[in-house]
Amino acid sequence: MSHKKHPQPVKRIVDIVRRLYAFERLRASEISKEYEVSTKTIGRDMKKISEIIPLLSGRGVYHVDTEKMLHLSRLPSAMLHSFASNAGMSIECLGGSTSAIPVISFAIAYDGIPKQIAEQIIQSMEKECKCRFDYTNNRGISSLRTVSPIKLYTAKGKWYLLAKDDTSKEVRPFDFLKIRQFEILPGVPNDLTRSEIEEVNERASIWASAGQKPFEVRLHVSAYAKRYLMEVPLHKSQTLESPHTDGTATFTYQITHNMELLPEIKNWIPHIQVIEPKEFRDVLKKDVEKYLAEMDNMDI
Repeated sequence: MSHKKHPQPVKRIVDIVRRLYAFERLRASEISKEYEVSTKTIGRDMKKISEIIPLLSGRGVYHVDTEKMLHLSRLPSAMLHSFASNAGMSIECLGGSTSAIPVISFAIAYDGIPKQIAEQIIQSMEKECKCRFDYTNNRGISSLRTVSPIKLYTAKGKWYLLAKDDTSKEVRPFDFLKIRQFEILPGVPNDLTRSEIEEVNERASIWASAGQKPFEVRLHVSAYAKRYLMEVPLHKSQTLESPHTDGTATFTYQITHNMELLPEIKNWIPHIQVIEPKEFRDVLKKDVEKYLAEMDNMDI
């Protein structure tokens, strides 16, 4: 007798999220049969999902609360297009794609975005004018910036504005959380060129600079980490180069800046080792050595 393999919990939840984003109304009694689980299990799934996506429920039927999720017509659309573009996926993910893990990530990022600033930035883009704001850099120094906004970008759960700075005449990222006193300048048109806009739209990451070429990173991954990474990749370019007989594997990545991958690898120490390039491995080694030295010097 053959038995249908039950969906894994993560895959089931991801598929349910995909369907919710496609504005389906899901009845617990029906989808519990589809996924071959109890209605209580579906109820627990929906409770988890509701922590990141606003849901409405009644008489065992669940659907997206559009009043909370989509009451701002331009903002969610602009955010989602930005997220989809940066994640290397099609906006059609809402209409039936299986690429729902990035959509879940978008829901989390959307929930934490400073919506008032985001709306003002979008208005500035629509008016094709400059904007001005106080910005605090990594050293805690605040300064007044006038910029020509180009694009919204999300990375690692944070939102950025990519804009051309009037002072430096360069395109750079601005962290939303460091922006204060935002002001639209409707009488001051932006001075962006078509080539600058195209270059920003083609950037591989928030950290990439103009014309920066991608490079390959190869990682040796333990069997423990491999099982997770096959479900949730470290980076959108992740490719399984070769599985090994002992359960470990080699993964490859195409990145343009160390910060695209370095923080994720640190989270997986000691289950991931960098094979190449040597320069990338040396940066990771230096950071780990610095951390260990600081730990040794702590007065506990």
